[in-house]
Amino acid sequence: MNTTNLIKPLAGLLLLTAVGIGLFWTLFFADLPAQRDSYFASRCPAWFHWEISFPLADTWTAVTAFLAAVGLWQKRPYGLLFSLVSGGAMVFLGLIDILFFLQNGLYFPLHSEVIVEALIHIWLTAIGLAAIAVSWSQRRQLGC
Repeated sequence: MNTTNLIKPLAGLLLLTAVGIGLFWTLFFADLPAQRDSYFASRCPAWFHWEISFPLADTWTAVTAFLAAVGLWQKRPYGLLFSLVSGGAMVFLGLIDILFFLQNGLYFPLHSEVIVEALIHIWLTAIGLAAIAVSWSQRRQLGC
C-alpha cells in the first residue's frame, strides 16, 4: 500500500483515539468510588493516585489527536504538526503506562481488566509511532 493512502486511515485512527480517551475518562469518573476499589487499586495502593494524575495529559493528547485527524483529513500543514505532537504524547503515555505496570507487577495474573489496560497501552504506543512515521513520511502531501 502506498503511504499516501495511509493518511486518511491514520486520521480515522487518531479520531478514534481522541474519542476513546474521552470515553475512558467519562467512564472512570462516572463511578469514582468503584475505581478506588478496582482490581488494580487492590493490587497496587499507588495505582489510583497514579491514574488520577493523567486526565490533563490525556486531554492534551485527545485534543491534539483530534486536531491531527482534522488536519490530516484536509491534508493541511497543521495535520503534520498535530500528528507529531499527538504521536509523541501517545508514545509517552503508552510507555509510562507500560513501565508502571511492569514495575508494579500489574500485567499478571491475566484478568479482563489487565487485558483491556494492556490493549490501551499497546494502542497508544503503536498509534503514536504510526502517527509520527506516516505523517512525517507524507509531509510533502500535507504542504510541508
